[in-house]
Amino acid sequence: MDVDYDQRMAFVALAHDNGKLREVGVSRYSATDDQGHCECAVTVADDWRNRGLGALLMRHLIDLARRNGFKQMLSLDAADNEAMRDLASYLGFRRRLDPGDSSQVVHTLDL
Repeated sequence: MDVDYDQRMAFVALAHDNGKLREVGVSRYSATDDQGHCECAVTVADDWRNRGLGALLMRHLIDLARRNGFKQMLSLDAADNEAMRDLASYLGFRRRLDPGDSSQVVHTLDL
């Protein structure tokens, strides 16, 4: 993903693993066609889950999106993605079924 520090941004978490740097988490947002809205995503390596890294990456992303003038952040996720459901709820996102695809949910956060 290209990054321009305003309309598109990403944070990457790195960790030392056997003498090498390894990417263990990423959060990113990108502006949507709706003025003031951005879509976000986060992923964390399996062996780094349940340590708070996803929440930390998302908090940085949310703070920067606010500072860059976004009013709402959204994430499209599989309805059965329990990890994202729990993280989104913890961060204050609202959840609703995607009206166009019942296998997906839309998480939204007013900024």
